[in-house]
Amino acid sequence: MEREASLELLRTHHQFPGPFEFRVVVRPPDRQTIVSAVVAAGEGQLVVAEVTDRPSGKGTYVSLRIAAHVHSAETVLVVWDALKGMPEVIFAL
Repeated sequence: MEREASLELLRTHHQFPGPFEFRVVVRPPDRQTIVSAVVAAGEGQLVVAEVTDRPSGKGTYVSLRIAAHVHSAETVLVVWDALKGMPEVIFAL
């Protein structure tokens, strides 16, 4: 039931296909690993348009914003699931 509720929220607040922004907090050397994982998890159902990053004050972490054109709400959940399973990821939104 949680999956259906998440899909409904995504569909209510975003139009698919369309733009979506993933926000991920990682350790600094893992930036490209995370972007590659987002593309791989999307399995051709998303196209990354822009990646911006902001390091923490001490440089311990980096906040990534990954702007993408995403085919469906289901693709967003697949990407989130992939990110949550990665040890490099501190937090994903």
